[in-house]
Amino acid sequence: MSETYSPEKYLPTIDAILGVADLEQITVKKIRNALQELFGVDLLDHKKEINEFILARYYDLIDRRTEEEKSEKERKEEIEKLDALLAARLLKSEVSGPLMRARRQNRVVKKARGTGQSTANNAGFNREMVLSPELLVVVGLSKMSRPQVVKAMWAYIKANDLQNPDDKRQIECDYLLQGVFKKKTVGAFEMNKILNKHIFKPEEVLSNGVKKEATYESDEDSG
Repeated sequence: MSETYSPEKYLPTIDAILGVADLEQITVKKIRNALQELFGVDLLDHKKEINEFILARYYDLIDRRTEEEKSEKERKEEIEKLDALLAARLLKSEVSGPLMRARRQNRVVKKARGTGQSTANNAGFNREMVLSPELLVVVGLSKMSRPQVVKAMWAYIKANDLQNPDDKRQIECDYLLQGVFKKKTVGAFEMNKILNKHIFKPEEVLSNGVKKEATYESDEDSG
């Protein structure tokens, strides 16, 4: 080739292809052929080098996705803790009665007025999320924040008298709740963990993205 070989100029295109490709189906050869067509070049003289460069970008992508999945797992665990805390407070409110509920609400209002920073810190937790069809028919809305979902679920449970009178932590699921929880009874704290399967970030629904762990096949010998 008369043109000086420089794999770095293909980097954005390689990353773009890997970013949208099915990592279980894509191969080095497919990416190399795509580069040849897009740039109008013949890379056969540098087949080994370009293959290694493509593989390096692939493994870099896998490392980044693994780190993102780890961060997402930690975020979900934190959300589950917050959901459980909110459920515990609501359950305590149910047991304590209207007077204690009114006092607690008054303290929350005063705290919110005095600390704007606290509201900002909870912006992620109060973010509007997309709900599954099963959850939608229970709460009546397709988008709600996580605290709103928990409160709406408890409002539905109380309105339909679905708490076990002998143990208010146990919920006796009606037809609609069985569609969400897939069982006839569910514990108050277990409920929050299951609800996470019905609550999605807007971009997850729009992109329909699925993170995959995949093996990557090199084809240096396949031509």
